[in-house]
Amino acid sequence: MSSETTYTIDGKVHYLERIALLPNSTLTVRLQDVSLADAPAKDLAVQVTPNANSAGLNFSLTYIQADIVSGHTYTISASITQEDRLIFTTTQHHAVELGVNYLKGQEVLVNFVG
Repeated sequence: MSSETTYTIDGKVHYLERIALLPNSTLTVRLQDVSLADAPAKDLAVQVTPNANSAGLNFSLTYIQADIVSGHTYTISASITQEDRLIFTTTQHHAVELGVNYLKGQEVLVNFVG
């Protein structure tokens, strides 16, 4: 068993449109280090929820304390796809502070992209 310290960020993804998700929709939520402007974001945790239309839009991301770099910027991003077609995605920066226990769940807004 690993002795590494871990933290968990729980939350829910939501959207404003009053439409139901299509069957076989997939929710993907990522905790990312977005500090380097000239490099791709680095995933610290990823949760993929198949059948999000019936499973719901809740997430729980667990990351390792050792992956936190002081002074870096971390965000949660989310997307909903249906048969590999993007339907909803985050369009705003959802910053989170790492290394703390969140007592309140995070609310992540995704926007309709079609």
